Amino acid sequence: MEWSERCWAEVDLGALRRNYRQLRQRLSPGGKYLAVVKADAYGHGAVPVARVLQEEGADWFGVASLEEGEELRQGGITRPVLIFGYTPPQYAGRLAEEELTQGVFSAGYAAALGKAAIAGHHEVEFHLMVDTGMGRLGLRPREEGSLREAWDILTIPGLRCTGAFTHFAVADELGEEAETFTGEQLERFTAFCRRLGEAGLEPELLHCANSAATLLREESRLGMCRFGIVNYGLAPSGELAGHPAMPALEPVMSLRATVAMVKEARAGDTFSYGRLYTAPGPRTIATVAIGYADGYPRCMWQGGRVLVKGQWAPIAGRVCMDQLMVDVTGIPGVVPGDTVTLAGRDGENVITWDEIGEKSGTVSYERICGIGRRVPRVYKDE
Repeated sequence: MEWSERCWAEVDLGALRRNYRQLRQRLSPGGKYLAVVKADAYGHGAVPVARVLQEEGADWFGVASLEEGEELRQGGITRPVLIFGYTPPQYAGRLAEEELTQGVFSAGYAAALGKAAIAGHHEVEFHLMVDTGMGRLGLRPREEGSLREAWDILTIPGLRCTGAFTHFAVADELGEEAETFTGEQLERFTAFCRRLGEAGLEPELLHCANSAATLLREESRLGMCRFGIVNYGLAPSGELAGHPAMPALEPVMSLRATVAMVKEARAGDTFSYGRLYTAPGPRTIATVAIGYADGYPRCMWQGGRVLVKGQWAPIAGRVCMDQLMVDVTGIPGVVPGDTVTLAGRDGENVITWDEIGEKSGTVSYERICGIGRRVPRVYKDE
């Protein structure tokens, strides 16, 4: 279906390729590259992104659900796919048929998954999940009986273990306390895997490094690194933006929309819900065809700004569901049909996803993942 130029997200697959090539250099010798493409590749489009990264040589892909894994298979992705999240055990057959690797986090879950696999004459490949301090899913090495539980999981019929992993809670934070905790998590994980090895059960592929850990902690890279937000050209946290360990990555997504109407306002005119913006004098106001239903935050009327003809234009009043208004006074020649940049570069100026995240009280991850499905993704490649 042809896309309309109401609003759209530009996805630069050439930038994605260049980011990948830089990040690949951070692997340990012989290490594997897992590209995290869950949440529709952080809003960029899972299948188009995964196809490019598969072409470039990514070894694995990471998703959050069975449906996301199946979408990759239907889109032509043949590399191994790891599901980080929960899949109900009754769908063991779908996991096996699509050759998806499931994260397994407890003996009870493993037993149910193995039983369903055997009933359907299947074998499900899995990676053992180890909770070293994130507090979500996985065996807890410091708890008595964890080694025995791992033994039970690794010997259940119908399942085949090919890896083990943990996830760092504060690897993207600087400072002694965070760095110490990440080091403790790494030690807990590697010690637990050594104990499994001594029992003859150590999984072949160990991984724990997310984007931040890969960049900051060479010792955490092990057999595979999981690259998420950095694939898309964004720093794992505000603290790491500009850090010497961060490569010069290129943001992959820009967000743009079209001017629908331009009107002249008099002093005292008010705009949008709640009448929170009052024109302080004669102003030129442009209505832009994008709103919070498209994923642009409603709260961005407080200090939010866009780019029109390469110049800054503040948001005037609350962001509506489908539209917003901006003050284009002093920007000559703005007419309906002009392009407005809400995230990305226009001329010499740029609006970053970090800026949008900060001004809306969250992080860049949430903002890019929140761009709605009704916003067309427009892809360009090198």
